Amino acid sequence: MRYVAMAVAIGLLVVGGIGIYAAQAAQGKAAHDSRLIDWPGREAVSTTDFPVWKNRLESARLAYAALKEQERQKQVAQQKNADAIARFGDWGPDLVAAAETYGQDPDLLFRVMICESKGDSSADNGVCKGLFQFNPSTWAGTPFGGQSIYDGHAQIQAAAWMWSQGRKGEWTCA
Repeated sequence: MRYVAMAVAIGLLVVGGIGIYAAQAAQGKAAHDSRLIDWPGREAVSTTDFPVWKNRLESARLAYAALKEQERQKQVAQQKNADAIARFGDWGPDLVAAAETYGQDPDLLFRVMICESKGDSSADNGVCKGLFQFNPSTWAGTPFGGQSIYDGHAQIQAAAWMWSQGRKGEWTCA
């Protein structure tokens, strides 16, 4: 919001400066392009600088529009995360992101995760470990094998990756 306020302030300064010039022109005081205009509280500015101010105003407008778009995208992402949490619990945003990344069904990922570990990233049956109950040798063969086998975020990504490689059948819950 600080940037938005700054952009608005710059815009007001520019518009105010153009307004002063217009007022002086209406009174016949702005003779030609080389004349200096005295702005209260500012140094004199040549009327030849107005194209520069017009460009600055356009830049400020574009910056403001970009900030508004970033804010909108942030709100969309927050809503998407809130929807994923409401649908799948705390692991929801990770399930949805992995499903989108690897072209998988987040509902099926969720069902297998619940079947394998009840959503407990520290689950350990003596051989298989984590959210998706990876065998350590299978885990090591995924792109995420360098991370802890108990890292739930990595397990979700690894499971979605394996499914995208045609290895969905390695889970009995699937």
